Amino acid sequence: MPLPFPSVVRELTARPSRTVDLAEAKRAAVAAIFRDGPGGVDLLFIRRAPHPKDPWSGQIAFPGGKEEPGDDDLTATAVRETCEELGLDLRSADVQRLGALDQIQARSRMKIAPLVIHPFAFALRGEAQFPRVPNREVDQAFWFPLRELTDPSRQFMYDAHRATIPYTFPAIDLGPGRTLWGLTHRMVFEIKERLGLIDDIDRRTRPQPIPKTG
Repeated sequence: MPLPFPSVVRELTARPSRTVDLAEAKRAAVAAIFRDGPGGVDLLFIRRAPHPKDPWSGQIAFPGGKEEPGDDDLTATAVRETCEELGLDLRSADVQRLGALDQIQARSRMKIAPLVIHPFAFALRGEAQFPRVPNREVDQAFWFPLRELTDPSRQFMYDAHRATIPYTFPAIDLGPGRTLWGLTHRMVFEIKERLGLIDDIDRRTRPQPIPKTG
C-alpha cells in the first residue's frame, strides 16, 4: 500500500541525518524533491548529460552540484543548482524545505573521492513546474513513483566496466535508458530506510567484483 504524502514528509526527517567526518573534503549538495503525484508520492530524477570529463556522465541522479563561494550554506547550493539545471525554484511558496538527509562520501570508478555529498529533501505543495528542456548539464528530468522503487521486479545487478577491476552494482530499472545505480542508488535506499520500507542498506547496496573467466 503506498505511503500517504503527509507520512512521507513527516518520516523523511524524523531522525537526525548521518554525517561524514572528512575535514579536508570538498562539499556538494543535491535535492531530493517529492510531490504528491496522481498515483501517489513521486521522486524527481535527472539523467546527467554525457560529458567526457564528468565521472558520473550519463547517470541517473538528483539535481545538484558542488558548493560555490557565494552559497550561504549547502541548502543554498542545492537550491541554486536545481534552479540552474531545471529552472525549478525551491525558494517558492509552493515548496516545503524538509531538511538534511544522510551525507554520503563520493566514489568514482570504485575509488573513494575527497567529496562529501549532502542530500536535502524538499516537498512540492502546489503545481510548481520545471522546463521540458533542462539546461546543457541535464539530458532529461522525470518523476518516478516512490512505491515502484521497492518493486522487486525492478531490482537487478548492473555491470560497470569503468574500473580497473570490473564491478557489478545493485541497480533499479526506471525505464528505457534509465538505470539507477551508484551514489544516487545509495541515497534512494537511505530514503527508503527512513520511510521504513527496507533495512540492511549495506547488504542491499554493496557492489561485487565480476569474476574473471578463462
